[in-house]
Amino acid sequence: MDLQDLLPDDLSRDLLSGSLRAAQDTENPVRMHLSAAGLRELFGHLLHTLAPDEEVRKCSWFEQAKDTPTVTRRQRATYATQGGFSDEFIASLGVNVDELHKEAIDAITELNKATHVRPQTLQQDPEAIDAFIAEAVGALEGLLISFSECRSSVQNALEKSVYESMMNALVTENFDTISSLSGRGYEVDLWIDDDEVEIVSISAENVRVRFSGIAPVTLQYGPKNDAAEISHDFPFWMVFEAKVETPTNLKLVDHFFDDSGWFE
Repeated sequence: MDLQDLLPDDLSRDLLSGSLRAAQDTENPVRMHLSAAGLRELFGHLLHTLAPDEEVRKCSWFEQAKDTPTVTRRQRATYATQGGFSDEFIASLGVNVDELHKEAIDAITELNKATHVRPQTLQQDPEAIDAFIAEAVGALEGLLISFSECRSSVQNALEKSVYESMMNALVTENFDTISSLSGRGYEVDLWIDDDEVEIVSISAENVRVRFSGIAPVTLQYGPKNDAAEISHDFPFWMVFEAKVETPTNLKLVDHFFDDSGWFE
């Protein structure tokens, strides 16, 4: 996946592309330092956008650092990765992103240093500049991968619970809709694509999961001994929510059952 695709918004993408353009301007004697300033702002924007102070402080794992009254970069990186999930739950999924976080924090420190230009710190060696930018961008990619890997692991861990919750909710929530289309009865045989489970959000308190799929329904008409059957595929989606303390205890919070194709 392209690094641009891992970024959450247009500002992030503009900061990345602008920083790399500055780094590639070989006619500019301060190109590394200008690029470092842009990349530093990109890291800062990501961590503050994905991990607001008030949300980080709500997490059970949060402890105020003794050397600062604010939320630390590492705590922001942790929140952006796992939200309010406990370290124990994340460890149980086999996720270990500590090294990726360390590389990102170290990169931010080096970027901060590089933005202060003095005669003795001006860097104009092409190889050193390329290596510096490559290391910073690599750390950025690692940070974004840590977010993605954790979400993927949470998604895999919850798939069974999501499927069971969906099976229970699908017919219950749409019983009247399906019944109104059938003369005598119906049968539902779900077709499921594993890729249709998506972690929508992980906050300090909740995780939201979206499930979408196709519900092939066989509608039955006429007398039992001479019933006619008509099959139709109904697209649907459902959103479930659970507390981070009990992530498998999913509750349906929103859903949509698309019967428009039947009437068309």
